[in-house]
Amino acid sequence: MNETNERNVKRGEADGEVITEELIEDFIESMRKKNRGQSSLDNYRRILTSIYQWLPKDKVVDRKTGMERRKWLLEEKGFCHRTVNAQMSVLNTFLRYLGHRDWQVEEFIRVTGDVQPELTRSEYLRLLSAAKHMGKEKTYLLIKTMGGAGVRVQELSQVTVEAVAQGMVKLDSHNGLRLRIMVLPKALKTELLEYIRRERIISGSVFLSRDGRPLSRTTIHHYVNAVSQEARVDPEKANPRCLWKMYQSTQDGIQANINVLIRQAYENMMDQEQLTIGWNA
Repeated sequence: MNETNERNVKRGEADGEVITEELIEDFIESMRKKNRGQSSLDNYRRILTSIYQWLPKDKVVDRKTGMERRKWLLEEKGFCHRTVNAQMSVLNTFLRYLGHRDWQVEEFIRVTGDVQPELTRSEYLRLLSAAKHMGKEKTYLLIKTMGGAGVRVQELSQVTVEAVAQGMVKLDSHNGLRLRIMVLPKALKTELLEYIRRERIISGSVFLSRDGRPLSRTTIHHYVNAVSQEARVDPEKANPRCLWKMYQSTQDGIQANINVLIRQAYENMMDQEQLTIGWNA
């Protein structure tokens, strides 16, 4: 089959083409037959569904769609260049599938460096709110456990029924070379215990896949990323690494405030002592 026209339909110089949800699923199925991984297929569906919802009521794409979408993502949504490039890549693949290689976005934005975007506390709260609104309790608890309690993605399997019941998780990383004890915030402990009871998890890891195994890194990333659009958060920020960095930044900010209070209290104490036993007192 000709790569330029994978559906073997001669398009000619059409002014536009109507996109349907069924057409998107046909494309995803074609990618599945090319042995694309499930995470890639989920990413295709998420991005193309977002584009479909963004299109005008007639749901028509044409040669201007790609550039208009890119401009909207940059100027209206404020997404970072890496995220915009990723969306354009998926759109280009979809347009090629439709037989419209000439409608593809050829100029990608140059990305310099590899700076991880920063997730703000307000964006974290929007992720939680979106997960709650969408009825995704497991996603809500994953986000809160990583962003609110500071559990890293490789440590999630150690959040067990037994540890939650105790309210304390012993986190072991790097094959025992790094150990730390995390006390679960009371509110999170209560929510986790309620989730455990409803899901009838008897023992072991709290966050499990459908086949009863601890969630993989890819699956965890997918769970968190899936609520980014509803939360109006750049998809590149909706991941375990950014949740961990946000947690660290929050802790550092609190510690800095505590240090200021300690210095102020010490200065006040010295001032009081100066009044009584200072050289010129």
